[in-house]
Amino acid sequence: MSVNDLPAVDMPTEHIQETPVTIYVGSAGNKYVLPKAILCLRCPYFAAMFERGFKEDIEQTATLELIDGVVSVRAFEILAQWLCTGRVKSRETIPGEAISDAIEFSRFADMCGVTGTEDQVAERIRVIIRANRVKIYWSFVGETETNTQHITSEHIISASQLPRGHAAREILAMAAVEGYIQRKSHKFSKECYDIPEFSADLLMAIKKTLLTLTSGGHTIDVKDPISEEIFVLHGSLPLDIPKNQAW
Repeated sequence: MSVNDLPAVDMPTEHIQETPVTIYVGSAGNKYVLPKAILCLRCPYFAAMFERGFKEDIEQTATLELIDGVVSVRAFEILAQWLCTGRVKSRETIPGEAISDAIEFSRFADMCGVTGTEDQVAERIRVIIRANRVKIYWSFVGETETNTQHITSEHIISASQLPRGHAAREILAMAAVEGYIQRKSHKFSKECYDIPEFSADLLMAIKKTLLTLTSGGHTIDVKDPISEEIFVLHGSLPLDIPKNQAW
């Protein structure tokens, strides 16, 4: 497969004729021929591979071994697309799988030393969450959470392997804020105990959300960190209740 065949790649034609390198992902059946200059300019991993006299440099060919949750054909295709166009896109239409693609790509980009993808990935995850919510408002206690319908424990675990402060980690924590605030036992209660990276991200997301608290007259209102819309904090007491009548 050449750069012309990569899904969703709209690469400037002046780069197509540059000196190519061949990359196999997992097997000989997954072959990619891409411009060496672009790969090495934007990716330290490929620069080290093709410009420092190693075997790959001499042969202008490299093979990437598959790594679960990090290196896959899809992750490589999305990375190649970003290196060539500066855009992050995925063909996946199933929400949960699209989130998996985004996280896997982020981990592969991190492995390759590629920076600048974080905000695009986080925004893509945000769009997926917002477009596939079962309802548009925060849930009452006991109801289905609004923002975590297509986020899984596997997503949380995989994203926790990204560096602290990575936008993809943060967006997943932001999606979990509603459940934590609104429910006694939220969807990712176990992950909060088992995954310290997620706990830290969620704590920071909750802190930022609590800073948006305002009085809505007889309710307390809060801004949803995913939709950025204002919603009633269910179960909140009217702020003007006399102290001797409060719970």
